Amino acid sequence: MTYSGSMFSVYQGIPAAGLFDILRTSEFIHSIDFSGLEFSDADYSGKTFVGCRFSRSTFTRVRLDRCHFRMCFFDFARFSSCSLTGSDIQFSSFAGVQINDTSFENSDLLHDNFNGLLAGHTSFNDSDLYNSRFVMATLKDTSFQNCNLKKTMFLQTNRDKVSFKSSNTREAIFGKGENPE
Repeated sequence: MTYSGSMFSVYQGIPAAGLFDILRTSEFIHSIDFSGLEFSDADYSGKTFVGCRFSRSTFTRVRLDRCHFRMCFFDFARFSSCSLTGSDIQFSSFAGVQINDTSFENSDLLHDNFNGLLAGHTSFNDSDLYNSRFVMATLKDTSFQNCNLKKTMFLQTNRDKVSFKSSNTREAIFGKGENPE
């Protein structure tokens, strides 16, 4: 699959109602810009998103379980009381995202950018986070139990009540003086 700078140009300018129709009726969604939309009390589980943009969107009580995301952008979005359990999210950006009371459990989160993440009451338990980045993130009451953390970066990360129980923290990358315990 080839990606280009005009990735989002085909479907720009679709009214919000049309975008929600696409979400409701399509299983495979490619190159759609959902930026700034408010999603609440919805279930979009099992869908595939490729090259989609959700920047500055708000997700409240949304289920995205078993979804596939490739090269999607969630920069500065907000997630509250959401579930992305069993999802496959690769080469995607969650930079500057605020996540509260949300689950990414049993997910493949490979090569993802969580830089500047603000997470509270969030679970990544039983997930594969290979080569993902949590640089300058703030993690509070967040759990990474039984995770693959190989090449996962936690640099300049503020942590309060974070659990790495049964995860391979020796294969993760922590900043000088930053201890996973």
